[in-house]
Amino acid sequence: MMQRILLFLLILSSWPLQAAAEILAVSDDQQRLLGIEVQPVRFATDADAAELTLRVVFSPDGEWAIKTPLPGILQRTWVQVGDRVARGDALVTVRSPELVSLQRDFLKAMAEFALQQSALERNRKLKDAGSVSSRRWQETLYAFNIARAEYSGLRAQLMLAGFSEEDVDRLNASAEVTPDMTLRAPADAIVLERPAMLGDHLEGSELLARLGEPDKLMLEGVLSKSAAAYLAAGMEISMQDGGNQGVIVLVSNVIDPATQTVRVRAEPTGIAGLTPGQLTRWTVRAGGELLTVPSAAIVKLDGVDIAYVRVPGGFSARPVTVRGTVGGWIVANGLVAGDEVAVTGTAALKGMSVGMGGGDG
Repeated sequence: MMQRILLFLLILSSWPLQAAAEILAVSDDQQRLLGIEVQPVRFATDADAAELTLRVVFSPDGEWAIKTPLPGILQRTWVQVGDRVARGDALVTVRSPELVSLQRDFLKAMAEFALQQSALERNRKLKDAGSVSSRRWQETLYAFNIARAEYSGLRAQLMLAGFSEEDVDRLNASAEVTPDMTLRAPADAIVLERPAMLGDHLEGSELLARLGEPDKLMLEGVLSKSAAAYLAAGMEISMQDGGNQGVIVLVSNVIDPATQTVRVRAEPTGIAGLTPGQLTRWTVRAGGELLTVPSAAIVKLDGVDIAYVRVPGGFSARPVTVRGTVGGWIVANGLVAGDEVAVTGTAALKGMSVGMGGGDG
């Protein structure tokens, strides 16, 4: 170690002669003593183009907000946060005086519709026999259409209030009015939120439960504008430490004014091992040849990325433009295939650069 330090000091002492050539003069023996090793810049086929950290979230069509359609009181809760529910399972029950009025109006409309339907059938036979005037037939037809519209509208309102087709048919058959409406799961899902408490007075449209479908997942993340510039929709991604694959579906062209970041969205081809809320690491596949160097080959000097390229008689500090990837750097410019760059001993080379008048970045 002492020998290496002495050699380093000796090399530094000769900088005024080397600065003119802008080359760090290092002989083969000095290179060996300073522990400098080089590797060639190479093309990598289908190299990892970038790394992404993406959060697993529910797809837009996989989240449900269950709200109370009518004012009332929260009478019963059937589920807790984290429960898995099947389509049609009861979530909450709301007791509502308005529901009583709605059912009463529906039964009246149903009776009126039945009455007008009978009148329509009777007058149709009379019309066919020539015993009903055209005016009387038009009045009968008008009354029937009004009754049918009222019945259909109230039936739809009951459906919006949480009644199923079976519930409406049961009310049709029994004419038994209930003050309770039970809201049910619209799909197989997980209960994500259930903010209301038993006994809460509800004015209408309050959130009673939020659901997410675990088989409808996607990936979201935010990147700096410069990092997002290398991405495009259609690029394939692979999950690190996992076998999942995916594809980028959106690289937003809108920059968040507060964070100066760009939103990226991807769709996994499978959901095995993915959990909503989970942070996952992915690599982007370039799908072609990229010029790459190992991570240790790039150092900062005066805030600029530098690679030390072996040249006759020593090394040249060459500014480069790179972006990070798994296990190395992708080179945009500054190097060409076949250049040999230092991958160890770069601290000694950086010290020599500083001795020539450079600054520590």
